[in-house]
Amino acid sequence: MLLKTFALLLLLGVMLVRNAHGQSQSRCIFRKTCVECLDADYSCAWCTDENYGMYKHRCMTFDELVASNCSSSQIETNADFSKLEVLENRPLRDYDREKLEASQISPQRYRIHLGKLESHSFKFTYKPAKNYPLDLYYLMDLTWSMKDDRDTLINMGDQLAKALANLTENYRLGFGSFIDKPVMPFIQTEKDRVLNPCSTERDVCEPTYGFRHRLEITKNINQFIEKLKTSSVSANLDNLEGGLDALMQVLVCDDRIGWGKNTRKIVILATNGLMHMAGDGLLAGITERNDKECHLSADGEYTGTLTYDYPSLEQIYRVLGKSKTAVIFAVTDELKDYYWSMRELMSEFTSVGLLQDDSSNILQLVDTGYRDFVKRVEFTDNAPAYIQITYKTDCGGVYKTPQPTSKCDNIEIGKEYDFFVEVRLLDYPNGADSNLTVKIEETLISNEGVELEIFIREACQCELEEAPTEGSEICGGNGEYSCGMCRCHAGWVGKICECDLRSFESSDDLLRQCQAESEFDEPGPICSDKGECLCGQCICNPGFDGRHCECRECMPLFGMICSDHGECDCGACKCHEGWSGEECDCSTDEATCKAPHKDQICSGRGECMCGKCNCDETYFGPYCEVTAGSESELCSFYEECVRCAIHKKLGRQCDSIEGECKSKLGLYKAEFINTLGDTLNCTARITNDGQTCDYKYTYELEERLTVLRIMDQDCTQINKATAFMTIAGLTLLLGLMFVVAYKVKTHLEDQRLYRLFQEEQMNQTSYEMTSPLYKSPVSEFQVPKEIADIELK
Repeated sequence: MLLKTFALLLLLGVMLVRNAHGQSQSRCIFRKTCVECLDADYSCAWCTDENYGMYKHRCMTFDELVASNCSSSQIETNADFSKLEVLENRPLRDYDREKLEASQISPQRYRIHLGKLESHSFKFTYKPAKNYPLDLYYLMDLTWSMKDDRDTLINMGDQLAKALANLTENYRLGFGSFIDKPVMPFIQTEKDRVLNPCSTERDVCEPTYGFRHRLEITKNINQFIEKLKTSSVSANLDNLEGGLDALMQVLVCDDRIGWGKNTRKIVILATNGLMHMAGDGLLAGITERNDKECHLSADGEYTGTLTYDYPSLEQIYRVLGKSKTAVIFAVTDELKDYYWSMRELMSEFTSVGLLQDDSSNILQLVDTGYRDFVKRVEFTDNAPAYIQITYKTDCGGVYKTPQPTSKCDNIEIGKEYDFFVEVRLLDYPNGADSNLTVKIEETLISNEGVELEIFIREACQCELEEAPTEGSEICGGNGEYSCGMCRCHAGWVGKICECDLRSFESSDDLLRQCQAESEFDEPGPICSDKGECLCGQCICNPGFDGRHCECRECMPLFGMICSDHGECDCGACKCHEGWSGEECDCSTDEATCKAPHKDQICSGRGECMCGKCNCDETYFGPYCEVTAGSESELCSFYEECVRCAIHKKLGRQCDSIEGECKSKLGLYKAEFINTLGDTLNCTARITNDGQTCDYKYTYELEERLTVLRIMDQDCTQINKATAFMTIAGLTLLLGLMFVVAYKVKTHLEDQRLYRLFQEEQMNQTSYEMTSPLYKSPVSEFQVPKEIADIELK
C-alpha cells in the first residue's frame, strides 16, 4: 500500500509540474513573431536558426528550443536585450566654491534597455551637502499695517546676516514688496486717495501698486538694508492683498529676480493679511486668466497687474514644482489657520511660521523654515504613463528594511541615504518615440538628480541586424525570410508559403479540413483549439495528437508510457493482459494476496486490489491475517526461518532449515535492524551459551519478496565471576576516593578556622593599644618578694 500511495503522489506531482510547465509553454507557442513571443512571458525565447525546421514551434522556452535541436547561439531571449549601464558616476561631495557646485546624488546617469515584461532595479545615494548655496527672496507686504515690520527688519540688518551665515556660508538675498491691484474695488478712487492712499491715517505714502521687484538677489547685505529703508509703505481698501500676484512673478522671472542655477531657493512671504485668488479679478473687470509669464518692467514694476487675474493655488503649485522653490508664509497668529490650509494643499513646497506683530521674530522664522525644508527629502520623476517607476528606502536606518516610499524626514547634513528604484515598461508607447529620457529629481533641489536614458524594444536583434531575404528558397520563392519565419507574398500562406490559396475555392474550404465534425453534425473548432491549421493540416501543440489535435498524448511516468504495460490510444492507455488502471500500473494477479499458509484471498477478510490486500475493518497485515490485540497467524509460520537466521548470525549451522524456508517462502531475505515498528511483532526465543534471549521480529511482503526483519541484540553468556570482581573493585575504588576527599575537606576547614582565630587575636591586641576607653578584663597581681622568698623556703 505504501508503494502504491507513493506512486500516486509522485504521479500527482508530475501532473502538477507538467501542468505548470504546459501553462508556461502555452503562453509561448501561439506567438507568431519574435517580439510577440518575447512579450508573452519572460521565459519565452525565439529560435532564429534556419536549420531548425519551419514546421516546429519557434516560440518556446530556451530549454525546450534546445531540446528541439535549435542551436543555442540562434536563440533570442528577453535577457539578450536587457541591459543596465552606468553612464555617469561622480563621487558625492560638499559645495565647491571654485567650481560653484556640489554633488549630492550619485550615480547621475543610467542607460536602460526595456522590454514589455522586463524591469530593472538600481540604487542611487543622496547626501545633503554642507554649505549648499541658499537664495532667499524676502517678499514683503508693505501695506500700512506692516510699517512697523519694515522698520524692525531694517534694524536687524547685521543680525539677519549672522542668522543666514549660521545656515550656510553661501547665501544671497533679494527683496520685493506687494500691495494689491490699483483699481476699484480694491482701492479708493478719489483723486487725493489715489495719490496718497494713507491720507486717512494723516500720513503720506506712495500710490498703490501690485508688485515691485526692488533688489535682485545679491550677496551684499547692505544693499538689502538700503532697499528696505527706501521702500515706503502704501495702502489698499480691503483686507486682502495681492501676494499671489507677486509670488507668481518672483517664481517665473528667473533672470530678473536673479535666481542661481545650483541653489536652494526660498521665498519668505511676510504679511498680516489674506490673499486674493483666481476669480477675484472679476470684481474689477479683469477676466484674463493669469498666464504664468514674467511681466516686469525695466524698473521692476509688475505691468500685468491690471491685465491678468490673480493666479490660482493650482497654478502656484505647478510653478513651485517646476521652479523647485520653497515658500515660508510668515503670518500673524490670527491668520495661521488660513495659511495652514494653503500649506496642506502644497505641503511639498510650503511651510507656515507665526510672525510677531512687529516682525521681531523674523530671524527665528527664517532659521526654522530653512531647517524644515533641508531636513526632508522627496524624489519625483517625469516618467510617462507607460513606464512605472517605484521607490524604496530605509531612510538611513530609520526602517529595518527598505519601505515603499520616496520621502524621508529628519535628514542630517553629511549623512548618506540610499534609494532603491525599479523601472518597468507597462506597455509600448502609442506613436511615441521609443527612446526617451526620464529624470528623477528631488522636489527642492535644482539641476541635480538621476537621468535615465531609456531604450524600448521595438524589434528583435535578428530583425535589426539582418535584412529580409527576398524570394528565399526556404519560403519556396513565395515570400521573404526574416528572423526565423517566412512572410508570404499575397495569395500564399503556410509556414514556408507552400499553400497556394488559388487551389481552394475559399479560405473557409481550407479551414474546414482542419475541423472535426461535432455531435450536432456541425464543424468543430479549428484543430480542436489545440493546434494551428496550415494549408488544411493541423499542426498540434505539444501534448496533443490526432488528425484534428483531438487527443491528448499519454503522460510518461518514470519515463514510461502506460507503465510499459499497455499502449496509448488517443490519450488513454489500453492495458496488456494482466494489467489494469489508467496508467496500466495495477496488476490483476491475485496470487500476491494469498498468505503462504492459506489458499484464501486476503484470509477471507478483505479484497485484493492491484495485487494488494485492502482489509476489512479491525484487520491488518499484508494478508489481513492480524486483528487488534492478537498475535499474527504467520508468526509460527515464519518462526523456524527466523530462528535459522539468528543461529547463522551466532555462527551455527542450519542449512537444512534454510533449504526448507526457500521452498516454503520462495524469494525471501532476513535482515537485522536496531528498531522495529509497533505492528506485526512476533517473538522467537533462542538459547546461546546458557543465555536465553527473546528476539522480536516482523515480516513484510515487497512485491514477491518476503522480508523478515529481526531486532538485533547481543545474546552471549555473561562471566559472573568477572562481573563480580569488576563491581567489587569499582565499589572499593569509589569508597577510597570518598574517604580521601572527606579528609582533604576536613583539613582545609581546620586551616581556615585557625587563620580566622589568628586574625581575631591580632585585631584584639591592636584594639587594646589604640582605644583609650578599653579596659582589659584580665587582672594582674604580683606577690611581694619577701612573701615569695618565704614560700620558697
